[in-house]
Parts: sequence; structure tokens; C-alpha cells
Amino acid sequence: MAQRPLVLVVLLVLSALASASRAQAPPQAIVDVGVVDVEAGVVRPHQTVVIADGRIRSVETNGAVPDGAAVVDGAGRYLIPGLWDMHAHTRHSLAPTVFLPQFVAYGVTGIREMNSECENPDEGVCLSDVQAWQEQIEAGTLAGPRLLSLSSFPLNPPWDYEVSEAEARGIVQELHRRGVDLIKTYYRLSPEAFRWVVDEANRLGIVAGGHLPLQMTAAEASEAGVRSVEHARDFLFDCFPGSAAFRATARSQNPPMDVLRAMVEEHDEATCAAEFATFVRNGTGYVPTHVTRRMDAYADDPAFRDDPRARYLPAALWAEWQADADRMVALDSTAEGRRTVRGFYELGLAVTGRAFRAGVPVFLGTDSGDSYVFFGSSAHDELGELVKAGLTPAAALAAATIRPAEFLGRADEFGTVEAGKRADLILLGGNPLDDIAHTREIEAVVFGGRVLDRAALDTLLADVEAAVAEADAASDPTPGR
Repeated sequence: MAQRPLVLVVLLVLSALASASRAQAPPQAIVDVGVVDVEAGVVRPHQTVVIADGRIRSVETNGAVPDGAAVVDGAGRYLIPGLWDMHAHTRHSLAPTVFLPQFVAYGVTGIREMNSECENPDEGVCLSDVQAWQEQIEAGTLAGPRLLSLSSFPLNPPWDYEVSEAEARGIVQELHRRGVDLIKTYYRLSPEAFRWVVDEANRLGIVAGGHLPLQMTAAEASEAGVRSVEHARDFLFDCFPGSAAFRATARSQNPPMDVLRAMVEEHDEATCAAEFATFVRNGTGYVPTHVTRRMDAYADDPAFRDDPRARYLPAALWAEWQADADRMVALDSTAEGRRTVRGFYELGLAVTGRAFRAGVPVFLGTDSGDSYVFFGSSAHDELGELVKAGLTPAAALAAATIRPAEFLGRADEFGTVEAGKRADLILLGGNPLDDIAHTREIEAVVFGGRVLDRAALDTLLADVEAAVAEADAASDPTPGR
């Protein structure tokens, strides 16, 4: 579909995201603001934050405002680093006009894109397109979050296909040549092939992560050198007496209802504690994406399904989400079945809390594009899920800012509000350390040093709605998983 002319965005937003090669704007000064220290979990009041040339020049208590600086009144407001979503899907023809702008509008300034390359060339939008978006975002000519890491397509051969070591290492080498940063593993890989893939990725200086082989425990994957495990369910798959039998015979990531019930009712905390210790020893990251299982739990709830954010999605994609929710309920619509599914979701939250307290590196990720996981805005949903899981608001914020920046080796540039770092920030109307829901009270987003006030953010969302209206005449596939 032809892209909509970005008239409003060009005038009111992209001009604010202009590249550094253009004439530099005057410094910006956010005065008398409460800076949230996501490391210490405290607010530092009455700060003057000076921004110039895309970076934070200084952060000082009652600091001086440079001559000629544009002043933003921060009194009664709170400044946090921009949020990072460590599991997002955006590869789609509508990404430039519909998906990517929503991240910026909701304060998500960086994402790890988890399916950036095509497995088949006829998929249309492939890695070269995503790399072009990456460059345009950095240049300030496309409204979107920084694409911090680009993934391969999922490595998911047919069941019982015997992948040779040469094949496994060869595909990793080829994907590395194409320019991916992350090799995405998937559930049909054999444990042996998984180990070859992970080893080759580590040898080449890139990483492997994603879904685990169904025949492999999370601890085994960690020992093999995988950098991150996505989704809470793998811990639940491991931590019950029937785990070995389930993993030996399973052919689906969606267990039968009786097995799901056993995972909930026979959950073994000691087994999980041992897995957490393995993750801590190996530095394996964990991206729980609780909002995905929340959909499973509330698929029969009309209030959950009637989400006003549907206006930011093309009708075809919204219909797919509705159908997916219907399928989830149809698996077992009895009261007992629904209790089991909700219990699995709630147990996943409890497991994340225990993993965090054990020292497992936990990162915010949403699986955006999955059913009822909205682009950008669901990062705030997931922050709430992390707090439900037992993280403090400060720890949840760290899981979306400094912790992923450290994990990706970018903590010298991002993740905290400090002098010298890139100026990707969010100005909030309420203190998120008091209530994590205050992250939704976005008054401005600073991206690359350019301040997008509430009017500019609303313009982004209005332009998304207009692009959605145009897309509704066409049928588009779901974004890549």
C-alpha cells in the first residue's frame, strides 16, 4: 500500500526530529523538574536538565539556564529515561505510518526488533527495509523508536528434520552476513541444533535468543550460552513433576488443558529456584512478556476485549486478534478451564517476582503485534505487570531503561538521566515511583534532544488514525512473529 503523505508529521513532528547534520537548534532546558534516578530508585527534586546537540549537557540542582535556551517548565513533573521494549515486532508495510510512530507517542524510544528478516523473499518487507527504517529514524526523517537490535527470522525447522552441524552453523553465518544482530531460535529446533546455533552466534560476536526447543529446559538453554529467554512459560514448563514427560513428547507450545492444570497445581518452586541460579551464574536475560498471557487469561472478558486502542490498528489486524481470543476461549470455555488459564498467567507473574529476587536479569518486553499487545502503549501495560509480579516501581522502570541498556552494551549512552548521555527522555505528570501508572501521564517526549510536547504527540497519534483509515480498505497480514 502506498504510504500516506506525512503532512502533519512533517510539519509538527519530523521537524522536531531533524538530523544532526542540519543547523543545530538552541539548547533546551527543563527546569525545576524531579529527575527519577532509576538506579537508586529515588527522585532528585529541583533539577535543571540542559540538552544540547542531542545529548544531556548537565543535570544540576537549581542549575543555571544557558543564554538563549528554550525553557520547558518541569515544576511538579518527573523526568525518566525513554523506555525500551526488548521484544517487539514491527516488520510490516504499515510500520512507517502506523506501528513505529506509536512507540514514540507512548515514550518508547528504543526496541529490540524480534523478526526483522524474511524467511521467504515473497514476504515483501525484509531486513533491508527494516535497516532503511533504522537509518531514517536515526537521521530524524522517520518517526519511530531506535531499532537497537535486529533479529533473524525464527529458526524453526520441521519436526524430526535432522539439522546437521554444518547446516546450523551455515545459516547463522549467512544471517550474520546479512547484518542481523540476533539469531532467533524457536521451539522445533532440536537441543543439539540449538547448541550449534548458539555457539556459532557467540563465536561470531552476535547473540542468540528467543523461544526454546520444546525438548530443552531453560537451564539447559542457559548453560548452552543463549543470551535471553523470551516469555515466562518456559519456567512453568520446567517446574512441575511432569516436565520431562511433557518436553519429551510435546509438539506445541500450547499444552493440553490437563497438562496446563498440572503445571499450575503441581508447581515446584525448588526446581525453579535451581533454574534461576543457573541464569544468574550465566548472566542469562529473561523477558517475560506477561501481556501475552494476560490475553489468554482475559480472552472471555468483554471489558478487556473492548479496548479503545483498537483505533490505532487496521481492521484486518484487529479482526485477527478477536479471532485469536475466540480460539483461546474455545480451547476450554468451562469455568474450570478458564480458571486454569488464568492460574497459569498468575503463576507466571509469581515466577517472575521470584526470578527477580533471585537476581535474574529481567527486562521489559511486550511481543508487540501479538494479540492485544499494542504498539508502544503496551509497554505501560507490561510495566504494570512487572509491578504485579512483585517488582517495585523503581525496579520495573530499571527493567525498561538501564538494565536493557546494560544488556545491549549501550549503558554509556542510554538508560539514565545523566550528563553525557543521549537525550531520550519522558516528562511525566506524576511520580512513577509512587504509582507505576503515572508513566502513562506523558506530557512530553524528548527524542534525540528534540522536545515533542503533548500537542506533537497527539498529532502523531492522529496521523496514525488517518493512516489506519486508509489501510482498512486493504487486507494486511499480521506483523512477523
